[in-house]
Amino acid sequence: MLAAEVSRQDLFKACESLFGTDIDVSVEFLRYLKPAGVRAAYRKKAMETHPDRAILAAVEPDFLEKRFKEVNLAYQLLQEFLIAPWKYYLLDERGTLFERKRQPLRPASRNKSASAKVEPLYAGRMPSRRLLFGQYLYYAGQISISTLIKAIVWQRLQRPSVGAIAVSWGWMEGGNIIDILRRRKYGEKFGACALRCGYLSKYQILRLLDKQGIVQPLIGKYFIEQNIIPSTQVFRLIVAMNMHNKKYWSY
Repeated sequence: MLAAEVSRQDLFKACESLFGTDIDVSVEFLRYLKPAGVRAAYRKKAMETHPDRAILAAVEPDFLEKRFKEVNLAYQLLQEFLIAPWKYYLLDERGTLFERKRQPLRPASRNKSASAKVEPLYAGRMPSRRLLFGQYLYYAGQISISTLIKAIVWQRLQRPSVGAIAVSWGWMEGGNIIDILRRRKYGEKFGACALRCGYLSKYQILRLLDKQGIVQPLIGKYFIEQNIIPSTQVFRLIVAMNMHNKKYWSY
């Protein structure tokens, strides 16, 4: 497929196929997408949708084969985008042209640290609303937007899906999952579709989301493991975030 034939929505749908619909995909997300993150997401989705798992998952082989092809197509599309991003012309949310240009080759520098690109940090006002920890770190000028995206992707790849939790609790069956995936509208989250189709109640979805939040790794762990922020500073920033969020509790 030629780059000129690939639309912004095609790339967004490819990201959702690999990373899930609960990630807010945007031009900014594409801007900081890395090959390693795409490969990790592809491996996980390929294992989940491989036709050989049809018997174990108690689903129709034809359905998994279709999903497996979608995942592979999404992976191929994003790979091509990352190899030659300067060929793609995308409009961001502000309506300005986003173009990735080919960087000219430069002679190797002896001092790599001096030539390394330093990403800009947010320097505006802290938003007047409650924030998640990763968001707070970004708006506090502690991490760049690309680091935030990497952390979010890392966290999402390690948490179980809402559907998997519902099946383990006996609230749904494999056939229900298949029907929801078939009937889900573009950009619609799994829980929202399950509610619309009558498979889950609002109470059940809240319980499932709570469980998902409990079992997924804390995003602060990513910054500690990657030596981005020391553990002692992470704890201080959590306290600062809680103080900020207390101003915006709704009663």
